[in-house]
Amino acid sequence: MWRGRWYVPKLRVLNLRNNSLTGIIPPYVGNASKLMNFDLSGNRVSGNIPKEIGNLSQLTELYLYDNQLTGFIPTTLFNISSLLVLSLGINRLSGPLLLGEGNIVSNMNVLSISLNQISGCIPSNLCQLTELKVLSISFNNITGDIPRNIDCLSKLEMLFIGDNPIKGTIPTSLGNISTLHNLYCRNNRIVGEIPPELGKLSNLRELIFSHNYNLMGKIPEAIFNISSLEVISFHENNLSGRIPTTTGLHLPNLKILSMGVNQLEGEIPLFITNASKLERLELNNNFLTGTIPTNLGNLRELQILLLHTNQLTNEPRVA
Repeated sequence: MWRGRWYVPKLRVLNLRNNSLTGIIPPYVGNASKLMNFDLSGNRVSGNIPKEIGNLSQLTELYLYDNQLTGFIPTTLFNISSLLVLSLGINRLSGPLLLGEGNIVSNMNVLSISLNQISGCIPSNLCQLTELKVLSISFNNITGDIPRNIDCLSKLEMLFIGDNPIKGTIPTSLGNISTLHNLYCRNNRIVGEIPPELGKLSNLRELIFSHNYNLMGKIPEAIFNISSLEVISFHENNLSGRIPTTTGLHLPNLKILSMGVNQLEGEIPLFITNASKLERLELNNNFLTGTIPTNLGNLRELQILLLHTNQLTNEPRVA
């Protein structure tokens, strides 16, 4: 990556992002004891992440995403108590995610390892990352269940675990993470029903559980009482029953409602026509009956309307 051994004892920021750098990260980078921000993202750097980076006791942000890095994620990175952001996505990292043994003193806010080849289960000691706000592990080969005690991450705002062969049921404890904004669990192997406890997530903006083909049962009415929701995606699951029709349901911020390719039945509920910001409505390939609500024609922001392959009987009015 660079030639010769550097001696820069006062270096605090090293930003080389978005170049065409190749080669490896030299182990002696761990000697830059004052380094606080290290950014190599958007290059073609290869080889392993040197464990010596764990010696950087003042490091707060480490960005190595979008390179060609291989090997395991060093456990030494989780011993840097000052580290707030660890961004390793879009590489070729493999092996399990291991945080190390014993007590971890961590103030990490962001852990992003999506788009790698990470395997194994979500580590049981993940709860030691008590300050975590963003956990992004999507597009890997991670298996096992979502931890039952996931609510130990009580400050979590974004949880991206989709596109992994994660199995098991949705833990009810997810509903206890009141700070959660984004919940992305697309294309896993999740089974069972959607717990009504998710309706307690009053700050949730995106709820995505599409392409979990053994996710079944009814959609809890409580989901449709989360007024902050912008995206609800249950596309291509095995959900059944009626879409809740209770009057008073209100989704003022909803932009995408995707529930196509399920086994939903009954009528299209009128509360959907009150979602004035709705841009995309997908209810296709279900067993819906009755008439198409004429008020759909009042949704001025609507761009995509998919109602095909149901048992509906009339056409929406075009304003």
